[in-house]
This record gives sequence, C-alpha cells and structure tokens, in this order.
Amino acid sequence: MRGAVTAIIINRNTREFLRDCLDSIGAQDFPEGIEVWVVDNGSNDGSPQMVLSEFPGTNLVWNDGNTGYSKACNQAALNATGEVLFFMNSDVSLSPSTVREVLAYLDARPEVGIVGPRVLNSDGSLQYSCREFPSIKDAFFHAFLGLFSAGNASTERYRKMGWAHDEEMEVDWVSGCFMAVRREVFDALGGFDEGYFMYVEDVDICWRAARSGWVVGYLPRGDVFHHIGMSSQAVPTRMVLHHHLSMLRFHRRTYSGRAKILVNSSVAAGIAVRFLVIVALNTFYRLRAALGGVKRVIMPGRQ
Repeated sequence: MRGAVTAIIINRNTREFLRDCLDSIGAQDFPEGIEVWVVDNGSNDGSPQMVLSEFPGTNLVWNDGNTGYSKACNQAALNATGEVLFFMNSDVSLSPSTVREVLAYLDARPEVGIVGPRVLNSDGSLQYSCREFPSIKDAFFHAFLGLFSAGNASTERYRKMGWAHDEEMEVDWVSGCFMAVRREVFDALGGFDEGYFMYVEDVDICWRAARSGWVVGYLPRGDVFHHIGMSSQAVPTRMVLHHHLSMLRFHRRTYSGRAKILVNSSVAAGIAVRFLVIVALNTFYRLRAALGGVKRVIMPGRQ
C-alpha cells in the first residue's frame, strides 16, 4: 500500500509532546511522504504557534475551544487525502518503522480495516493497548476491583494481560492513542461518533467496523511510545466524567440482551457509583500529596 498516508494528531496544551510527535513523524523510514494534520482544541500554551513556526508543511486546524476528540478527528479527516488515516494523540512518539510496518501489515491483510501497533509506556514497558469487549460480569469486576488491583481475573481478561503481545492477533479493539484506519472503512462508518466527547470513541469505531465485516488487528511491531494522559492531567475530574458518560453511551448503543431496561438502569447506577468513588479517591490522593505523601491520580484510560 503506497498511496497517500495521512497522520492526524489531536492536541490540547501539550506543546512539547506535540513537537516530539511531529519530529517522530518526520523521521519515519517512509520516503513516499506523509500528509500531516494537527487539530488544536483551544490550547493556551503556544502549541498552534509552535506548529506554524517549526513545522510549516503541517496542516493546522485551530479551534477556539475544546471540540472533543471525535469531532477533532473528523475535522481533519474531512480534508485528508490519505488512503490510510493514522489517528494519534499528541503525547505519542513513533519509532522510525511505525508507518512502514503498519502499511506492510495492511498490504498483507486486506480484511483488516483497523490496526494498532504495539504501544509502550515512556519507560519502554508494555502498555495494554488492545482489549476485549467484556461481559457484563467482567466489566463490573474490572470497573471496581481494577481500581485497587490490576491482578484480578476480570481485569486480566479484559486487558489481555495473560498474553505476551508478541504475535499478530485479531482483537476486539485497539487504543485510539494510535490507530490506523483504512479510508474506505472510515468513510463507510461515517467517521468517529461525535456523541463521544472524549474516550471510548476508539472502542465504538472498532465495534462498528467488526459489525460491518472488517477485522481489527494488533501488530507487535512498529512500536509507538505513549506518555499517557498528558492532556487529561490538568482537569482530571472533568475528564473522568467524560470517560464515564462515554462508557454509558457505548453500553446503551451496543447492549441488546434480555431485560434491557433493568440492565441499562443497573449499569447506569454502577457507572455513577464508580465515578463518585474515583472522585473521592483522587480527592484523598491530592490531600495526601499536599501533606507530603505519595503522589497518585486515577486517570481515565489507565485502567
């Protein structure tokens, strides 16, 4: 696959990470060239000015405020020319082989509509970036036990923690911190669902792609480093709220089992309780840190 490739980066107040991300795109082992779009969602840290002055070949969408992740992705995709669209957070950096490896994989697997390469944390450790659609039972236990212990069975199944992530695999969904989507798939699905302001839009588009007959793939090559949660750290409570609202939206749009009214009500109550528990824990952690204790914050997406 050697047609046009478009990288779409969504940014809000992560100027230094955005610079590193753009530098890593420019360093790709891919001589055919990459079209780059940055959508800035109301940054006040000089991010748009940095793009204009340091990366003059980059297309910039400069929004007055935070339009949300899904809408920002769709804004850039509307005018992008790539046959493959790379959607990524501003707090990722690519290894030199990322684009080449992903395109070679898509060449070899025409049934794959969406793929995510291996994602690593800042220190090089594995980030669990491909997951399963959990059962109601696993979702419940992961949602609460996972806040305190990542080693519980439900969390391990959901995050595919018992697998070494060293081989290609068909998966339920891959993280939107970096995902490659065939243009034909993106257009056929109508892009990202803008009803998700932030979070779970990646789960949703993978779910819709699978329902349309496409495979979602995981690639253990072309590593991407994700310095997770950089945009969210400034306003964690608001981002936690958006995460939980998105979880509720996805459940309601995809659940079709028996006793739908009862199940939906129970799930909504559980999501509300989980949100309040996380807010309480984060408040406690902030007070503890202010008194000289260990610093910690529960960020959406880290569970």
